[in-house]
Amino acid sequence: MSAVTRGPVFGHVLKTGLYSDLTLSCSRREFSVHRVVVCSQSEVLAAAIREPFQEAKTRTIVIEQYDADTVEKMVEFLYTGDYGSPLHEAQETNDASVAGSTASDDDLLQHISLNSIADYYGIKALAELSKAKLQQASENASNKASLLDAAKEALGQTGDLTLHAMLAKLTAKNIRQYLETDQLAELVGNFGIEILRDIVAAEDTMRSNITHLQFELEAERARHEGAKARSTRIVENINNCMNTLKESEGCRNQSCRAKFNCYIEERGQSFEPLFLLRCSECRCRH
Repeated sequence: MSAVTRGPVFGHVLKTGLYSDLTLSCSRREFSVHRVVVCSQSEVLAAAIREPFQEAKTRTIVIEQYDADTVEKMVEFLYTGDYGSPLHEAQETNDASVAGSTASDDDLLQHISLNSIADYYGIKALAELSKAKLQQASENASNKASLLDAAKEALGQTGDLTLHAMLAKLTAKNIRQYLETDQLAELVGNFGIEILRDIVAAEDTMRSNITHLQFELEAERARHEGAKARSTRIVENINNCMNTLKESEGCRNQSCRAKFNCYIEERGQSFEPLFLLRCSECRCRH
């Protein structure tokens, strides 16, 4: 059965109950729904009302694994493509984006429950939306430690391994903070905590070594650039002496009558010597 197009029409019939031909019953609450909407998006629910099951005769599916609020939001999604508000306040929209949703610590557990029921009834689009909402809520939640509560619930409620992997990555971002809590120890055990502490310590050591190597590399680069600059100055100094020697026919000291003869005097520091051209007779600097 192909999926129907969700939108204002289906949002309207959901609130009014018009033409409903199937009932979802949960914790003394009943939701009047339409098979064409519900069963087209969940093969599991579609199979439940086929012969020879009792649900096919009563046209009622009893849901015992989840609370009524979770079922309500699942139904809201099946009709509108989104969830998050009571049905009488739900905006009838075909937009499944998570933009604009507000996040609280309770949202994390809510999205876990929606992912769980989506996984149970095979509603892939709802599973993906719940993961997107969960990630956004985890970033905006006021208490980051509540993420561990959500992870604990997820491991017990849903078999969506991609959700487990996402929660693991979110937890890893704040692993140093979580290592000091009892919650993480409850999830991974003391042995797991010791492994994580060793990994974090090794990462810290590696970061420290990288920082030290970067510092040494910068220092070596500075030394190299300094040596290169000194070499350039020394070569220019020698070239100036040689050019002066070529251009001079005699000593620039007018009182010096000797035939121009010269020598190069070395001064300055050993790491950057300074060469001077002097007259051999009067020692005048050229």
